[in-house]
Amino acid sequence: MSEKNRVQVLQKAIAVLEDLSNRPEPVGLTEIANATKLSKTTAYRILATFVDSNILIKDPYGRYQIGPAVVKWSASYNKRSGLLEMSRDILEIMRDYSGETIHLFVFESGRAYYLEKLESPSPLLMRSKVGAELPLYSTAGGKAILSALPADQVETYLQRTPLESRTANTITDPKELLNLFKIYKTRGYSEENQENEEGIRCVAAPIVDRNGFPLGAVSVSAPAYRFDDKQAALVGRKLAQETAKISLRINRRHLETTKEGW
Repeated sequence: MSEKNRVQVLQKAIAVLEDLSNRPEPVGLTEIANATKLSKTTAYRILATFVDSNILIKDPYGRYQIGPAVVKWSASYNKRSGLLEMSRDILEIMRDYSGETIHLFVFESGRAYYLEKLESPSPLLMRSKVGAELPLYSTAGGKAILSALPADQVETYLQRTPLESRTANTITDPKELLNLFKIYKTRGYSEENQENEEGIRCVAAPIVDRNGFPLGAVSVSAPAYRFDDKQAALVGRKLAQETAKISLRINRRHLETTKEGW
């Protein structure tokens, strides 16, 4: 098999995993093949290989779902990054303080991903899912990260990224976004009001390293009808204070690790 063909096979396998990771319940071969635009034969071979490796599980009805090997990979990533470990109590503090849904994001290689989600005690239907990538310009978490990036990297991001309207409230003017990033950086938290999802308002604060570079962010998401300007500002200030503790922990650990290496 040529290198090109091997890459294509790998891309097809990744497509299958991506499809299954976005499904709330087990699904059959036909649906997977249709969603990934693969032939049933190709899809079946990929699925069978993944089942043999515990990457996927096949139930008695012939339906597939993500398996224990993927959970192991996730745990390995979380252990390596340490971000979730050092953030968990802060996430719980913010959930209890706000009564709303809390997200933790990790920022790596120019992209941000949902790393953890603590559901609100009150019913709140959101599309967010752990492991999924989030758009930076239209989410509070993404804006918190952008506000902490060096100016040249922000400019590059805005030049290369299609700023499409995700809702009627999405801000797509680069100049307006740059002005907002300056405000967010000064006050310590960002916000978005129904810019990424209709009916959802969020505030977020960045997690940064000792040089101020963003490693991720924490956000609080709530239905817009119960998260007015006053409440958003109150929660935003508290979030900035608590998230700063995560940054401090990470930087302390880095310092301790450096000393151990001397």
